[in-house]
Amino acid sequence: MDYMELVKKSALIGWKYRFLWLFGFFVSFADGFGGGTWWSENVDKYDRHWDFGRFDQFSFDPALIAIIVMAIIALGVIFWVLSVFSEGALIHGVYRREKNDAVGFSDCLSVGLNKFFRLFGIILVATIIAISVILMIILFLIPVYFASAIVGVLFTLFAIPIFIAVIFVVTAIEGWAIRFAIIQDRTWLDSISDAWKLFKNNLGKTIGVVLTSLISQIIIWFGLFFATCAIAIPFIAIGFIDIWLGVIPGAMVLFLIIILSQAFFGVYSSSVWTLGFMKLTGDSEISSE
Repeated sequence: MDYMELVKKSALIGWKYRFLWLFGFFVSFADGFGGGTWWSENVDKYDRHWDFGRFDQFSFDPALIAIIVMAIIALGVIFWVLSVFSEGALIHGVYRREKNDAVGFSDCLSVGLNKFFRLFGIILVATIIAISVILMIILFLIPVYFASAIVGVLFTLFAIPIFIAVIFVVTAIEGWAIRFAIIQDRTWLDSISDAWKLFKNNLGKTIGVVLTSLISQIIIWFGLFFATCAIAIPFIAIGFIDIWLGVIPGAMVLFLIIILSQAFFGVYSSSVWTLGFMKLTGDSEISSE
C-alpha cells in the first residue's frame, strides 16, 4: 500500500472539500478535543491560593448543581450524537468524491442520519468490549497491589502493552466496521463480522494505516504549532503597548485557528481510514500492494 499517497490524497480532500469541515469538527471533537487539559493545568494553581477556611461562606443549591450536571451531560450526549452521524456523513462524502460522484452537504447529512443507528450499534459493541477488558485488567491488578506493590508494578508494566493492543484492535475493527456499514451498506452485525475478517487478513496494512494517520497528524500539528507561534508574534508585540489590544484579537485568531484545524483534522483522519479501506477492499484505483 502506498501510504504517502494516502497522506497526499487525504490532505487534498481535507483542504479542497470544505463543506465536510462541519462534520470533521464534531468527529475531531469526539476524538478528544479539550480532554480536560485546562483543568489539569490550572486546578493545582488555584488550590494553592484557595482559602478553604472560607468554604463555609458559600452555600450550594443541590437543585442548581443537579441542573448544571444534567446540562453538561446533555451537552456531551448532543455532541456525541453529532459526532456519530458526522462520521457517517464524512465517510460517504469522501467515498463519493473518490469515486468522482457528485455529492453535497445535504446528501452527506442524509446518509449520516439514515445510518446513525448502524454506527451506534458498532460503536456500542466496541465500547463495551474495550471497557470490559480494561475493567478485567484493573480488577486483576487491585488484589495484586494489595499483596505486593512491587509485583503490582511489574504486572502493570506487563498489562500496559496488553491495554494498548486491546485499544488498537477495537479501534481498528470499529474503523473498518463503520465503513462497511456506510460504503457497502452492511447491517451493524455484518459490518463487525466483515471488519474482523478484513483486520485479520490485513493486520500489517491496518497497522500501516493507523501509524500513517497518527504520525502524519503529529507532523502536521507541529507545523501548525510553529505557524501559530509566528502568527502570535505581532499580537504579543502589540500587547506590550496595550495588553487588551493584543490579547483580545489574538485570542479570537487563536480560537479561529483551533476550530478550523479541528475541522480539517477530522476530515483528514477520516479520509485516511476511508481511502485505506477502499484499497484493502479493492474499491480504489490505487494499488494496495
